[in-house]
Amino acid sequence: MVGGGYDYAIYPSLLDAYLRYKRTDDDETFQALFDKINGVRSEQTEAQLRGIAFESVVNDLIDGTDVDLNEVGTHFVRDGFSFSLELMYKIASKLRHCEMKQNYVESVIETRVGRIKLYGIIDYRFEDMLVDLKSTSNYKVNKYTNSKEITHTQHLVYPLIRKNMGTPIRAFKYVVSDFENDFQETYIPNENMESKLMAIIYEFVGFINYYKKNITNMKVFGQVKEVSLCS
Repeated sequence: MVGGGYDYAIYPSLLDAYLRYKRTDDDETFQALFDKINGVRSEQTEAQLRGIAFESVVNDLIDGTDVDLNEVGTHFVRDGFSFSLELMYKIASKLRHCEMKQNYVESVIETRVGRIKLYGIIDYRFEDMLVDLKSTSNYKVNKYTNSKEITHTQHLVYPLIRKNMGTPIRAFKYVVSDFENDFQETYIPNENMESKLMAIIYEFVGFINYYKKNITNMKVFGQVKEVSLCS
């Protein structure tokens, strides 16, 4: 194994899995968290498959790609799921002018526990704004940004990465749909949210060090497998 110039490598959905475990504190989410850390592939749930189909239809509409319709022409269909034309066109129109989709970003930050690489893929990049597209069967207002308990960390991680890259953003937006309606939540980057993020990261670093014996994929510790040129 070789080091990557940092002590830890962390991405938003990994922190989300840790926060999910903290909320439930049961064997299932404990195992799911370590499966994620260790890169264990699991069968996707129907909700996950529906979300993937939903986002792919939105992206095809943005790109001007034809999307299959149901027999009466009221819904788009993708992989066994159907989505309202009106809803999907409305969401696609909000994202149509993005500069880039699926934009990979990373940055190494110096912290009191060592050098941490934060990285991930932003759904939609605009000039001074980032957008994450989410779908859920049960939406509550301010589910992501203003709830007392942080459950998702994209709006914390990606603004900090962009700030460290020298390209700070003015806003991070969640565009959310429950498959019947669409909602928006906007987060304005500030030092308070950075402090909340670092508190979560420090907790997570302490957690993975405590349970290091459970970790088989050392990528989270900044170690990557050597690639043999002869293989």
